Amino acid sequence: MKGLIFDIKKYSIHDGEGIRTTVFFKGCPLNCLWCHNPESQSFKTQIIHYSDKCINCKTCEIVCKKHAIKVIDKKVYIDNFSCDLCIDCTKSCPTGALSSIGTLYSVDEILDEILKDKIFYTNGGVTISGGEPFLQINFLMALLKKLKENHIHIAIDTCGYTKFSNIKNAAVYADQFLYDLKIMDPVLHIKYTGVSNEIILENLEKLSNIARDKINIRLPIIPTINDNLDNLSQTANFLKKLKISKIDILAYHNFMVDKYKRLNMDFKLKHIKKPKDEEINSIVNFFRSQDFTVEVGG
Repeated sequence: MKGLIFDIKKYSIHDGEGIRTTVFFKGCPLNCLWCHNPESQSFKTQIIHYSDKCINCKTCEIVCKKHAIKVIDKKVYIDNFSCDLCIDCTKSCPTGALSSIGTLYSVDEILDEILKDKIFYTNGGVTISGGEPFLQINFLMALLKKLKENHIHIAIDTCGYTKFSNIKNAAVYADQFLYDLKIMDPVLHIKYTGVSNEIILENLEKLSNIARDKINIRLPIIPTINDNLDNLSQTANFLKKLKISKIDILAYHNFMVDKYKRLNMDFKLKHIKKPKDEEINSIVNFFRSQDFTVEVGG
């Protein structure tokens, strides 16, 4: 059994407590317009193009057996319907302008990478992120069991869009849940993420009944979309009802714009700017005034 992973990031300090290794599962049921890891969304391996490295040699076009690649003025156009992801193009590229995203790993292969840094996990551990880890539930559970056998602290970063039975089973092994809440209004949630938030809120309520102390809520703050007082108030009221007190504020940034270009994906929030520090501070103070424990950055 193997899982599709798009990155293993070591020495992370923003994905849970302490120094951590973050394992990023590929594939997500949501399509958030502000997604900072667009390469995480697809359930398949993808080809990414770095135009600044391209020398217009057209080697990739020549080696493609499916004739799925055209190179025009250092721009690579890939016909995704014809491409069979053999990745011959990435192997033959002399400058590394083409690269594949998404690698199949066995549990033991990931564990080997993680154990190399176990000495640093005294106050940290491993975070399973995505994409959405619960979409690869069998692989996830096998990995969680191995991590627990090795006495490694486990955090799971989830959007909550899955069967609750999956979350419940994982809670046996997880020491911490980093649970995303994006927008409380169900209509706006569909508009900006592509799915309803009904199951997300239901699952959070159920999780709070069995593992409340393990939950950290992660709130991405997207200017003009979810930073208004109405959404913040609804979020606070819902969390108070569930008696969840820990919140991580994640300020929007646009560092990922180049990723969209390289993946030939359309980024629809070009007009949105990073929130100012005083705006984030105001949101932090809003939640702290209601007795939430708040951190910026997670």
